[in-house]
Amino acid sequence: MKKLVMSLAVLSALGAASIAQAAPADGAKGLIKFTGVINADACQLTSPSGTVAGRTLTVNLDEVSSSALGTEAAPATSGTALTAQAKELDLDVQCATGTKVSMTITPSAVSGKGIAVEGGAENVQIMLTRDGKALDFTTGFADVAASPAVDGKFRIPLKAYYTRVAGKEVADVKVGPANATVNYVLKYE
Repeated sequence: MKKLVMSLAVLSALGAASIAQAAPADGAKGLIKFTGVINADACQLTSPSGTVAGRTLTVNLDEVSSSALGTEAAPATSGTALTAQAKELDLDVQCATGTKVSMTITPSAVSGKGIAVEGGAENVQIMLTRDGKALDFTTGFADVAASPAVDGKFRIPLKAYYTRVAGKEVADVKVGPANATVNYVLKYE
């Protein structure tokens, strides 16, 4: 009986010791930091016409022959046997319910009524049209109203053309990269 009691006492002590050792020890410690910004944007811009990263829409106008360039007065008419090439530029604006939207587009640089290009091409600009009518940037910006909303989404249907600068002929065009940027501001009420 003494052996039994003694055996139980030893087993009990070993069990308690193993339980005490099984408790986890603290390891690496650190901090989780959350950052962000809350803004008052009631709308977001997307487009099937390009890629959106953050708040930047990139649209590839592709390579265009200088002989296919339209004019500032008629962006869709090249005046040669080649057809002026347009890039559909559908801007979709998803908004909170009940929001009314318009957009102001401001080129980094203006060329006549169009958007000045940089990169090497000369006597070339980009013209934006809506419903066949060119947007006029002579004031430094153009305001564009959105179409009525469908399921909370507004569409601003534009077309982008490379054109010759006003008064320039095809022979005046210097070929090369023709890049441009415009800022946009969504206005809503």
